[in-house]
Amino acid sequence: MRSRDVQRVARGQQAPRPARELGTVSDAPPPPATDVLKIGTAPSDFRFPSTNQTRHCYARYLEYHQCRKAKGEESPECEKFQRYYRSLCPTEWVVAWNEQRQLGTFPGPL
Repeated sequence: MRSRDVQRVARGQQAPRPARELGTVSDAPPPPATDVLKIGTAPSDFRFPSTNQTRHCYARYLEYHQCRKAKGEESPECEKFQRYYRSLCPTEWVVAWNEQRQLGTFPGPL
């Protein structure tokens, strides 16, 4: 305590602060519940070591459509390939490739 506080307490003008009792500190609040959205991309592929990922994008697009053709339209095993090509390929390319597939002019083995 500061000296002037001691003097006030001595004159009865100010009550001393009560001593802290053990166990009077409340528990910490629980941590907030956070739903963490995991964002990722396709894993690295040893076939495409350079920084240019154009071929990687194209290969993943082909893998997805070959998987769908082999295992069926709604196969859950093909979803990973879809995630991969969607994270690697520009949307404009995918739209153009889908149109080419519908017209039968896609330049790749499906």
